[in-house]
Amino acid sequence: MRFKNAQQFKLKSQTLKLLPQKALFWKEQKMLVVSDVHLGKSGHFRKHGIAVPNSVNESNITRLNELVVKIEPEKVLFLGDLFHSESNNEIEQFKEWRQAHAATEMILTIGNHDLLTGFEYEKMGLNCVNQFHASPFTFLHDESENQDSNSYCISGHIHPAVKLKGKARQNLYVPCFYFGKQAALLPAFGSFTGSYRINPAQNESVFAIVEQEIIQIPVNS
Repeated sequence: MRFKNAQQFKLKSQTLKLLPQKALFWKEQKMLVVSDVHLGKSGHFRKHGIAVPNSVNESNITRLNELVVKIEPEKVLFLGDLFHSESNNEIEQFKEWRQAHAATEMILTIGNHDLLTGFEYEKMGLNCVNQFHASPFTFLHDESENQDSNSYCISGHIHPAVKLKGKARQNLYVPCFYFGKQAALLPAFGSFTGSYRINPAQNESVFAIVEQEIIQIPVNS
């Protein structure tokens, strides 16, 4: 399957497709990997008096649906913070979407914002784990909690962003994929999230997401 504007990246003899929708597709495993969707976050803010539109949540689910329909993965792996808080109407929207894709296996590595009970996740058809191992990788939400030093760690949690430098001292921070020597970070999939600027070192690989394009960023230091 061809992916428009995707960037192919070989890692540990595996083929990873970096998607401008801020997701990753592991070709050999036919697995879509998504991190930090934060469903229900806009509803959480509205509950506390901040008028964030519900269209934020609808946009996240729409983009997720488009990926699953187009790619038809055998598995969807969520790297934590699929949800943002307690149950609300936006999470009910996800439940309806999940039912529409009941035949697709979906796994959630629990993140710090995933506060529902294990029984609630089970009712949604989510297999919940702390870490997901598929050689040569270990997937989890927060790299600092990785207990397997023998495999390459892929995580989310910090919503990585990289600085792009323009003329006249213009700087722009954009979400990115980061691949270090022992670990990788995926960008936050959710459209209503903050970001953390990373400072990559030489020989590390960084791919910025700029207006639906994947651009590899030179790392000189």
